[in-house]
Formats: sequence, C-alpha cells, structure tokens
Amino acid sequence: MTRTYSHRRNSYGNQLKAIPVEAMYAAGVSIFSILMFIAIIGVSIYMAGETPRWIGGISVLAFIVSINAFIYNIKQMKTKTEIRYRVICMLISVFALAIWIGTFILGMLV
Repeated sequence: MTRTYSHRRNSYGNQLKAIPVEAMYAAGVSIFSILMFIAIIGVSIYMAGETPRWIGGISVLAFIVSINAFIYNIKQMKTKTEIRYRVICMLISVFALAIWIGTFILGMLV
C-alpha cells in the first residue's frame, strides 16, 4: 500500500511540492517585527510617552525590516512551491507592514 499525499503533488507525478522555507523565514522576521512593535508600545506606555530617541530609532529599524520581509515575500510568490504556505507567509508580512504603516500614519495625524 502506498500512502497518498494529494494536497502536495505537482504535475510531475508523485513528487512532493517543496515548502517555501525562505518565505517562512521572512514571515518569522515579520513576526519578530510585530513583537518589537508590542515591546516598543509597552515601553512607551511604561514611560508615559517620554521615550528616548533610541527607542524611536529601533522602531524605524523594525519598520524597515518589515518592509524588507514584505518585499522578499513578494519575490517568493514567483517560486514553484506550495501556494498555501506562500500565501500564509505573505499575509503575515502584510499584517506586520499594515501595523507599522498604520502607526506611522496615526502618529503623523495626531
């Protein structure tokens, strides 16, 4: 008896489609960026808004890292790996980038 993997097959028969490891790394970087966001917001609340400049610098750096992870995931969408994992990784990067962009836009408006 042969075990079947119907959800991970490609057009070449019984070969399994590869899992996009690079896209998963980029999604992990986006998750790290979200954790940095939560930590920076926590420090800002703890210090009652009187945060030093280096915390702002760290937040800009985390924003740039989030942009890079998003761009890398866009490039990974062209690979011939499992589409479901690529889409999930892309959604994680979009979510992280939306959090950062929303915060910066809110900061400019207020």
